[in-house]
Amino acid sequence: MGEEWTRITPFPLDTNPLKVEVIVVLQFPIHRIENNLVITKSEDIWSYYRVFENTVGINEQEALENLVYRLEKLAWQLSGFLEIDYKILPVPVDIEARISKLQNQYEGKYASVGSYYAERLRDILIEEAKDTVEYKFFIGIKLERKENEGDNILGTTIRSLKGLNRYVQRLSGYNGIDGELLNQYRESEESAFATLSSYLPATRAKKEELHYLLRHFFTRGMKNERENDESISSLTEGILHQSDAGFIRIQQLEDESYCAFLPVTEFPVDMNGRAWSYFFQELGFPVEVHIRTHYKEKKDDYSETNKIKRRFRDQDSQLLQANEDEDSLINAGRTLLHELENDIKNQGKPLLRTYTHFVVWGMTKSECRSRVTRLKRAFKDRGVEVLQPLADQLLLFHQSIPGADIVAPDWEQILTPESFSDSLFSLTRKVGNTVGFYLGKDITSPGETVENSPFLVFYHPFLGQLGLKGSKYSSPHVTISGPTGMGKSFLLKDILLNAIFFGAKILMTDPKNEVEKKFKATIGEEQSPFADLIESFNYITFSSDKRDAGKLDPLTFLEGEEAHDTAVAILEYLAELQSQERNIKTAIYKGVRHVLTTERKPGLLKVVKYLQSSEDKEVQNVGDLLYEVGTNGVAKLMFSNGDVSGISLKEQVNILQIQNLTLPEDGEKPATRDEHIAVALMIPLAKFATKFARDDSQTKITIFEEAWMLTNTGQGHKLIKEMLRTGRSLRSAVYIVTQSTVDYNRADVKEGIGTKFSFKAKTIEEAGNIIEFLGIEDNKENRELLKNLSEGQCVMEDIYGRTAKIQIDVPFNEWKDAFNTKEEDKGRRETEEAFI
Repeated sequence: MGEEWTRITPFPLDTNPLKVEVIVVLQFPIHRIENNLVITKSEDIWSYYRVFENTVGINEQEALENLVYRLEKLAWQLSGFLEIDYKILPVPVDIEARISKLQNQYEGKYASVGSYYAERLRDILIEEAKDTVEYKFFIGIKLERKENEGDNILGTTIRSLKGLNRYVQRLSGYNGIDGELLNQYRESEESAFATLSSYLPATRAKKEELHYLLRHFFTRGMKNERENDESISSLTEGILHQSDAGFIRIQQLEDESYCAFLPVTEFPVDMNGRAWSYFFQELGFPVEVHIRTHYKEKKDDYSETNKIKRRFRDQDSQLLQANEDEDSLINAGRTLLHELENDIKNQGKPLLRTYTHFVVWGMTKSECRSRVTRLKRAFKDRGVEVLQPLADQLLLFHQSIPGADIVAPDWEQILTPESFSDSLFSLTRKVGNTVGFYLGKDITSPGETVENSPFLVFYHPFLGQLGLKGSKYSSPHVTISGPTGMGKSFLLKDILLNAIFFGAKILMTDPKNEVEKKFKATIGEEQSPFADLIESFNYITFSSDKRDAGKLDPLTFLEGEEAHDTAVAILEYLAELQSQERNIKTAIYKGVRHVLTTERKPGLLKVVKYLQSSEDKEVQNVGDLLYEVGTNGVAKLMFSNGDVSGISLKEQVNILQIQNLTLPEDGEKPATRDEHIAVALMIPLAKFATKFARDDSQTKITIFEEAWMLTNTGQGHKLIKEMLRTGRSLRSAVYIVTQSTVDYNRADVKEGIGTKFSFKAKTIEEAGNIIEFLGIEDNKENRELLKNLSEGQCVMEDIYGRTAKIQIDVPFNEWKDAFNTKEEDKGRRETEEAFI
């Protein structure tokens, strides 16, 4: 057995008898967990904190720079604690638990149908999103003990006796912690929490969170189930094997997984934009991160820079001998070193001696190996070198445990506070709600699609008004904007069907008269939960037929001043009066007031007759015009003699449809008489919806399709503002579906909207308007993003003010068919695409 075969390693490499195996025995470091404190067996105490996730909007450079600044300052300020433990834990999204909680909120007539679809969704997502995780962030700080006895001989003797006493207690099986010992660390813990909280939103970690963290180490890739007694021994149950170099196999009773620890071996000179503890979240599989930082005194940091200077001198000498030009990277490094030396000397800037390693796992070694390869390649593209060591896997496993000593010192990398801040620690991607129905995927990063993005988006339509902690808006109202054909109606119908499972009552205006036709065309003759759902809706169709005349006459379903103002607004709009025609306006006011006060059954036709009987010829002419308009075509919906029967809204879902309505071009002012009438019809339609929304006996959603038409009338805009203002108190959400956000991009309106969905912008100007509406950074990248959105893609701002580019994804085929508003292509698509 020659010396060349001797190797110190924490595991048997193989069974070759010529090799000498030296087993390194590592003692489990944790003695006890007390609240957020980890007490080690060497009586060191670490305090752990849960850092809340930070998010930045799309291309929000200013917000990103703010996070970098805070991380830099934090790294600087924590130097007083000598040793810090940063952890990023990927927590699996528990699809079953979320769907179960969602089902528990279903009630009313459609609860059973909702459960049917929830169970289908659960099965789909468990299969398609099995590796989906949410990242949680923790920071552990090694506390300093405040000595009370002084540094004299007597104090040293007393501490020695106490230490001996605790040693005897441990031998006897006593697990208690000396209260005085904890008191000696209290001041340090409070200082640590205050320092951390000054730069990052954080809270003291719960004991349950630390238990979960600890249990996770022994169940990576498997179900993390805590034992009932939650003792340290039960949390750390598991057998670790390292029979395969570079991997650890974790064995539980009925399951096993493979994991690999990958330390960083080299960071680039320029760390700007590397996002080295953030970007991997896009990879589609879980990645765990452990960053240990160790601080030394100023003289040690200064000595470190001197070492590097000597290396540069050696390199200069070698280049001179080889007669080669100096490398640009070396030159840049020399400049940075000079700046660092001055900062250490003059400002006391600390150096962070870091030990960073990433952890990936898989249910098979092959899966784990594939993920290792992908992770290494991804980091290499960013100039960061990571290695899969053959012999240090168990050492790195041990080093990742809270409170453990650094036992793999070979992987030390020295960082400055600036280079550490470029990690973007605590940054994550999240938009939407934690519990809600599945809406789609976050596809903000280039190249992401609904097929490869790991970021699920959930949405709950009835959380906005609850004033949730951390929310920016306390409003249930929603806007959905964008040009025709990009997915507005598709998204709206997805929300509509999911909302009814919560027992909400729905009133939807459908000026295009397409919902019933599209829905029923997809159900066929066979009975199904979807068919039952669609058939049960109350479709209220308004037409130009005589039987529908007067059904939207405001004098028949409104009362008092509201009836008066709405009737005046309709008549003035239809008459297209100019501001100087005050005599006609006065006549209309008097006519409406006269009919309301004298007629037992008031109606707009009676007002028209009042105008026709006027002695003023101009008023007569307007009366004649309004009579012709109100007794012909679809406009007769607004005119009656007061003898029409009311509209029943007894069903949970009510859809108001108007046939043969000639709508103006997208977002344009009406250009013809028919278009003018179509806009006028929106006034009583909106008033009818407002009356529905005022009933506060149950939760409601009022949907305005083509709501941009309302803003073509002052009355319509006033109505929307009123509903946005009062909706929360009336348990009523308003959904505004419109071509453009320009009419809602006002502080008094948009602040009343809780969630915003913005589809493609047709022009750069429209992109700028959407940017202002969403409150995101106005830059070239965001304008281009909005202009290049594809069908089904939109930018979402949730109630927390978070923004992301998302792809709407409906998992049920029958829903997709019913939501599709495109003309049947009769094979034209296949013909066109056949030769691509």
